[in-house]
Amino acid sequence: MGAHEHGERLVISVTHHGLADYPPGATFGPRTLRDFEFVWIVEGDVVWEADGVEYPAPAGTVLLARPGMRDGFRWDPRRRTRHGFFHFTLDAGAGSLPPQANWPMTRRMPEGDILRPLFHHLDWLRSTHPEGWKELEAGAIHQALLTFITGSMSTASDLGEGMHPLIHKVMAHVRKAWEGGRLVPLSLDGLSHAAGVSRAHLARLFREHLGATPVEAMRIMRLDRAASMLARTNLAVQDIADQCGFPNAFHFSRVFREHYACSPREFRRKLARGMDMPSISLVRVRDLSTRMWRRAQ
Repeated sequence: MGAHEHGERLVISVTHHGLADYPPGATFGPRTLRDFEFVWIVEGDVVWEADGVEYPAPAGTVLLARPGMRDGFRWDPRRRTRHGFFHFTLDAGAGSLPPQANWPMTRRMPEGDILRPLFHHLDWLRSTHPEGWKELEAGAIHQALLTFITGSMSTASDLGEGMHPLIHKVMAHVRKAWEGGRLVPLSLDGLSHAAGVSRAHLARLFREHLGATPVEAMRIMRLDRAASMLARTNLAVQDIADQCGFPNAFHFSRVFREHYACSPREFRRKLARGMDMPSISLVRVRDLSTRMWRRAQ
């Protein structure tokens, strides 16, 4: 059985890091990766080719190369390119992360992101070796990895300021529909009617702001609530399924397994053995869900 089956905690080791400058028009690679590597583009516009696919990487981009990948770089043809890099290995517990097939290849860092401070902190730790630096280093790269995978990079939630007013209007409708404690499934017709716009328009807004359709977002919120109830209550799986709007325990188990890669009962057993609460794939949906539950309290 793999690490995920045993609920092993994630163990990460940083192997080496550095800061590199390249003159205009330089190239690097191709190479075959033996470990993971974060590459942070500090200056210049870069093209990264990974396994035959090209990814534009302007300044402010972070990319994640993976073991076995064949990749190469075309550095900016007009000016100097500067980038920082961190090589690391996942020594145990990789199964506690979302499947690697779902990891992004690159991320553009927003203003006020958490990744750059984490990378600076990692560089300082490896340069100065303060007391306990190994543990701090592992924790920092763990947070950087989860931040990169989930896309939750801001240092202050922008849901209140950046979310479209129509999504707030939809969520007011959702709160009212769920105020009795049972998270009934909500249709796209009902959600679009509450927002006063067409189904297609609402779907575009949700995909732009949350990375999911309205119905997908509602399902993720129901599953997130179910996972919390599995972790924090002794309610039977059937009762949780009913409260979270699933017609029966069998259907709930099937949908839960698709999202969390295990059944609700297995999920509970893994938590009892010390597994960390897994990160939901669409963090902005989860943040919206968390805000709604807090407001309802």
